[in-house]
Amino acid sequence: MMKIKKLAMQLCLSSAVIAAMPAFAAEVAPTTQHYIVKNLNIGDLPVKTIVPITAKTAEQAMAQAQVIASNPDVDLAEFRIDLLEFSADTKKVIALGHQLNQILKDKPMIATIRTHNEGGKMTVTDQDYEKIYREYLKAPFMQLLDIEMFRDAGSVAKLTKLAHDQHVLVIMSNHDFNKTPEQQEIENRLLKQDQMGADILKIAVMPKSKQDVMTLMNATLAVSQKSQKPLLTMSMGQLGTISRVATANMGSSLSFGMIGEASAPGQIDVTQLKQFLKTVQPTP
Repeated sequence: MMKIKKLAMQLCLSSAVIAAMPAFAAEVAPTTQHYIVKNLNIGDLPVKTIVPITAKTAEQAMAQAQVIASNPDVDLAEFRIDLLEFSADTKKVIALGHQLNQILKDKPMIATIRTHNEGGKMTVTDQDYEKIYREYLKAPFMQLLDIEMFRDAGSVAKLTKLAHDQHVLVIMSNHDFNKTPEQQEIENRLLKQDQMGADILKIAVMPKSKQDVMTLMNATLAVSQKSQKPLLTMSMGQLGTISRVATANMGSSLSFGMIGEASAPGQIDVTQLKQFLKTVQPTP
């Protein structure tokens, strides 16, 4: 409870600091591109919430999907494939993916292999990364696919095209669990994702100071004024928790919450997240 009160106080201060920014941004920023996925309008306000499926077994994954499907505060689910005990068994993953998609009903699903290079549990070569995703895309069980931008450039380009051919949206992603790069570098990475054909631009960074959190939020605002693509940006850890809410004022279109176990440091309960987002985000 104390943690929630502390976050609420931070949000009040943050809202006061950035209250004037949305109006200014609206005058100069391009209109955010919208995607209708399972009747969910991604890119439009309100900011959409994502909850990860973090299970190790198929039974646990289906149980988590049922909880997500029944929770009105969750807009999308992320299937964290790398956390499964059988993540290397492509056929079994695909079968489970189709089951989860049915359980989730009208909630879109993101399929994600978070590799060891970017803080995940799966160690895989670029060749195998492309091969696995190609198998997934033969008969897609997902509506959105997370592709790490720093995999082999040729593989990323091929997978992005294949996903689009299969009417699957691409979330291009980058994660830095060690530091927060300079603002210009964060902007460069996000804009590079746009150039690479991403539909949604994502970056997650680790702050070492309060200034690092502001760096991430300022980069989000700057990119929202240069790109039409929806943004999914966050500063991780307890220090960066405020960014999961405050980036709603900076042009971000999605934010991660949790039910039960977090998949990344700094996530907060999705119901609390939804309430905070309603408080601080610009009025549509």
